[in-house]
Amino acid sequence: MSKISRREEEHKRMKQRILDAARELFVKDGFDNVSMRKIAAKIDYSPAALYRYFKNKEDLLLSLKQEGMEKFGRMQMHLPEIEDPFQRLREGGRIYLDFACAEPEYYELLFNRRPPSFADPEKWIGKPHRNFMNFKDTVRQCIETGVLGDVSVDIAVASLWSSVHGLACLVSTGRLQNSMPEIDMDTVFDQVLDFITIPQRERARQGLKDEN
Repeated sequence: MSKISRREEEHKRMKQRILDAARELFVKDGFDNVSMRKIAAKIDYSPAALYRYFKNKEDLLLSLKQEGMEKFGRMQMHLPEIEDPFQRLREGGRIYLDFACAEPEYYELLFNRRPPSFADPEKWIGKPHRNFMNFKDTVRQCIETGVLGDVSVDIAVASLWSSVHGLACLVSTGRLQNSMPEIDMDTVFDQVLDFITIPQRERARQGLKDEN
């Protein structure tokens, strides 16, 4: 390995160490209670040296957010291959839950924290991520095919997201397991989808009765 390649690898490893330390501290103490000095102390590094890798705390945090979204996005890469919109919706929900369980710190940063006071709101919120837009499009297809009934796309999206997000929070924090250890996450998720589709299934059953 050349000196340049070795230097690049060392730079990459050090940058990741900083990100890992920052992620842990941000989740534990909150965005506004973590300084660059505190991050440096966690990895026994000079505070001034951190600025070789990140311009400031906002730059570091935005890098963490991007890293988390990329991880989340990779878990969803196969979703477009699922033709049936309801099955795609079901799989997307399971991925959301799996991400919360597998990457609880990233999940906390991406979906459970308010934008930090020091961050530019436009940079932090940004444009709707393509993952969210794909989710919304899948919900629209479910409505068009009659799975979710006659409801607005936005209402359906908000209802589904809030339901799955609530379950993800309970699972990722261990509260569901501690309170109801006999309950299986997948079973609860399936029940959530069943509840949401009950009105449409009831209408379909009533239609069959009327025909008979």
